[in-house]
Amino acid sequence: MIRRYLAGVLACLAAPASAEPENPVQLGAGYTSDSFFNLDGGLRAGFRQMGLAEVTADADLSSVLTEGATGHASVQWVHGESLSGDLIGDAQVHSNIDAPDAVRLFEAWVQLPAAGKGRVKAGLVDLNGDFDVQTVGALFLNSSHGIGPDFSQTGLNGPSIFPITSGAVVLGWDDEGWSARLGLFDAVAGQRGNPRRNAIRFPGATGLLLVAEGDVKLSEAVELQAGAWQYSGKFETIELLPDGAPDRRRGNRGAYLQVEGRLGSVAALPVDGWVRVGTAATRVNAIGLYTGGGIAVGPEESRCGLALARAQLGRPARRAAAPSSLDKHETVVELTYSRTVTDWLTVQPDLQYVINPGWDPGLGNALVAGVRLHLAL
Repeated sequence: MIRRYLAGVLACLAAPASAEPENPVQLGAGYTSDSFFNLDGGLRAGFRQMGLAEVTADADLSSVLTEGATGHASVQWVHGESLSGDLIGDAQVHSNIDAPDAVRLFEAWVQLPAAGKGRVKAGLVDLNGDFDVQTVGALFLNSSHGIGPDFSQTGLNGPSIFPITSGAVVLGWDDEGWSARLGLFDAVAGQRGNPRRNAIRFPGATGLLLVAEGDVKLSEAVELQAGAWQYSGKFETIELLPDGAPDRRRGNRGAYLQVEGRLGSVAALPVDGWVRVGTAATRVNAIGLYTGGGIAVGPEESRCGLALARAQLGRPARRAAAPSSLDKHETVVELTYSRTVTDWLTVQPDLQYVINPGWDPGLGNALVAGVRLHLAL
C-alpha cells in the first residue's frame, strides 16, 4: 500500500511534463552553507561548517486531476557536524539547518482546490509550511524563528518539520481578510527507531497530531495568527511515579499567538516586526513558555534585523533536574544582515549571543559568529 501511495504521488508529479508541454514540471535546486565559530562560552570554542542541498519539483496537475491541482516534491541532503550539539549546548538550536547527516525525501504532496476558496493537501507535508509560519522571522538563522521551540520540541521524533516529515492531510480556506487551516499529521515523523530515515504512513497510523490555525488581518499591513495543537496518544511524563517507574499520560497540547507586519519606515526603508508567544504542556515537555520576536529593516535584497528568543523551562523539568538545578530560561539575541549579491548568491553574516545555553548553570554564555551562503541553482 505504501509503495502504491508513493508511486501515485510521483506519477502525478511527472505526468504533466509529457502530457502538457506548455505546463512543464518546474525544477529547482539550492545549496545553503553555514560556517560558524563559537568564540566563547557554551561547551567549548571551535568551528563548524554545515550544509543543506535541496532539489525541488513543482507541477501543475490540472490536466491530470482537476483544474487548479498542483504537486510538489523535494529531496534534501544535510551534512556537517552539529554546531549546537558539539560546541554550544543550546536547546533552541543556533542554525535552522543543523540536523543529522542524511539524504531524505522531505516533501511529496498533491494539493486540490475545494469549494471555491478551499484546498486539500495530502502526502508527506512540512507542517511549518502551513502552520506557525514566522514570515518576518524567516530572515533569522536561529531555529526558534522558523517554528517556536514550544512546538518543535514535541513528539517522538519532533513534529512533521525539518529534517523529517510524516504523512498528513491539510485542509485550508483562504478568504478576504482571513484564512484558516486544519492539519491531521501522523504522530511520528520518520521511523520510530531511526528518525534519520523516512517512513511513509497514512495519518493516524501511529496516532494523530492535530493542528488548527487562523489568521486575521488587523489592518492592511498587520496580521494576527493564532493556533493550537494536540497529540492523540500518551507520552511519558517528565516526573516519575513515586516508585520511580515512568508514567504515561494524554494531554500533550499547546497553543501559540503571533502578531506581525509593517511597523513603518526609517530613511525610506521598510521596517517590519513580529512578536510570538507559545505554550506547551509541561507535564511531558521541557519548555513550557516561549516568547520571541524582533524587527527587520530594509528590502528583501538588503535586509538587517535584530531578534530575541526566550525559552522557559516548566516546573516539572526544573524539579526533575534537582539537585543539580537548571536555569529558568535560555535566551538568544541575534543580529543578522542578508545581502543578495547576484541573482544566485546571498551572503548573510550573523552574530548570536546565547544566555544560559541548555539552561545549564555550568555553561558560560556563548558568543557565536559566522556567515551563511545561499546559492540558488
